Order: sequence, then C-alpha cells, then structure tokens
Amino acid sequence: MIMKIKEIPFERKWYSCPHCGAHLLIYDNTAQSNNVFLKCKKCGNEVEIKIKN
Repeated sequence: MIMKIKEIPFERKWYSCPHCGAHLLIYDNTAQSNNVFLKCKKCGNEVEIKIKN
C-alpha cells in the first residue's frame, strides 16, 4: 500500500500560550490537532491545542 503525500512540510510556526504568550510547541503546515491539552510552564494554565490546516 503506497501512501501519497498531500503536502510537503515547508513552513514551521510556534504555537503560543493565549494567556501569557510563551512559546509552547513548534508545528508545520501539515499538522492537525484537536483535543490535545498542554500545561504552560510559564503561567501554569492548561491550554487546548487546536491546529487546522
């Protein structure tokens, strides 16, 4: 079974905390995420990561 690549990852961005602006993670233009929660190390708030492309 051969999988076809829809898009080549060429752009990387930082996902920032909406409360304090700290950088949480790096994602590329092919990323998709829903219902993933991270705790910010700077302010301690729990942040839901939503990435749609």
